[in-house]
Amino acid sequence: MSGLYAAALNVEAAQVMSLRRPLIVAGILGVAGLVVTVVLGHPVMGILGCIGLGLGVFNHRLLQRSVVKAVSVENPTRKALGVSSMRRLFLITALAVALGIFVRPDGLGVFVGLALFQIIIVTNTLVPVLKGRHQANE
Repeated sequence: MSGLYAAALNVEAAQVMSLRRPLIVAGILGVAGLVVTVVLGHPVMGILGCIGLGLGVFNHRLLQRSVVKAVSVENPTRKALGVSSMRRLFLITALAVALGIFVRPDGLGVFVGLALFQIIIVTNTLVPVLKGRHQANE
C-alpha cells in the first residue's frame, strides 16, 4: 500500500465533501476574474466565468447527491450511477457549449470558470491527503 493511499484512507470524508472552502475560493477567484475582465474591457466574459464557477459548484453538488442516492439503495449498481452521471454531465456541457457559442468570444469565460472549479475541487481533496501523508512521515 502506497503512502498516499494510506494517507487518503485517514482523511475524514466530511473534510473532503464540504463545499465551504471551495465556495470561498471560487468566490474570491470569481470576483478577481470579474475585476480583471472589466479592466480589460470584457465584463461579459467575467460574468460568464462566474457562471462557469457556479456550474462547477452545481455539478459537484449533483455529483454528491447522486453518489449518496446510488449507494443508499440495498443493491447499488454502477449502471444507475453511470446514467445519472451522463445526464448531469450532458446538462452542464450543453449549457456551457450553448453559452460558449451564442456569446462569442466572451463565452469562453464559462469554460474557464468550469476548469478553475475543477482545479479548486482537486486541490481541496488533495491538500488534506498530502497533509496526512506528511504527518505520517514525521
